[in-house]
Amino acid sequence: MLWPAAGQDIYQVTRQEQIPEPVAQVVRHLWQVSWRRPAGASFASSVLTNPLPHLTFEDAEGGRLHGHAVPAALLHGLVSSVFAVQLPPAGRVTGVAFHPGALTALAGVAMAELTDRVVPAVDVFGGRVLDLADAVPPEGEESVRRALTLDYLGAVLEPRLEQVTQDPAYAVVRAAEAVMRARDQVSLESVAREVNVSPRTLQRIFARYVGASPLWVLRRYRLQDAAAALDAGAGQDLAGLAAELGFADQAHFTRAFTAVIGVPPSRYRAGQRP
Repeated sequence: MLWPAAGQDIYQVTRQEQIPEPVAQVVRHLWQVSWRRPAGASFASSVLTNPLPHLTFEDAEGGRLHGHAVPAALLHGLVSSVFAVQLPPAGRVTGVAFHPGALTALAGVAMAELTDRVVPAVDVFGGRVLDLADAVPPEGEESVRRALTLDYLGAVLEPRLEQVTQDPAYAVVRAAEAVMRARDQVSLESVAREVNVSPRTLQRIFARYVGASPLWVLRRYRLQDAAAALDAGAGQDLAGLAAELGFADQAHFTRAFTAVIGVPPSRYRAGQRP
């Protein structure tokens, strides 16, 4: 059975954090999502994403996702705003979240060319990735595809492992992004000091390996922290929250939050969502 049984209204997400070596050198986690609306109606989904590229294996009733015919293997670049997609009535996706910079170190991809784009994965990974797209397991057996995916990525990585692990720019990206995830990091200069490079060097490396500036990545994490604080009922003092997250003032914070989330923080706090 491809889809969950009729009459079920589901939206399920699972995530596998423990990635075996050496695949963990390039992959942060695997994830799966499946959904069905019993009325057979399409619906929208939106997520404020991390600055990670994703390889996805997608299948859906209706036969198209992100403008591509499915089943398909697709490569998603960094999403500069909120990731939003109109989902068909039912579908399943298995995804690979790569570390920032991994696709450049692994395959020489200039990530700026993928920002806000979804392209066929065969363009980067070659024809064998299509076999994984066609291998749609029965419902409840997503572990089969996860195992096949890890085996495939291990085979891709094996001849390039030294190239990846000895790439100094990739090492800088990994170290800087890890620093940026700490909530007390609010300036590009402090991040650059932590990884022993100049801000200009960090900007140059991020442009090629991540597809966005390091300041953009830093601000994305702080905006995620802001949304999480508001979701948790905090943030009654928006000026204080703005200062805590490194924004010059509440007005700068409000503009940045609104541009990415779609509503001002005061309305988000009140329960309004775009």
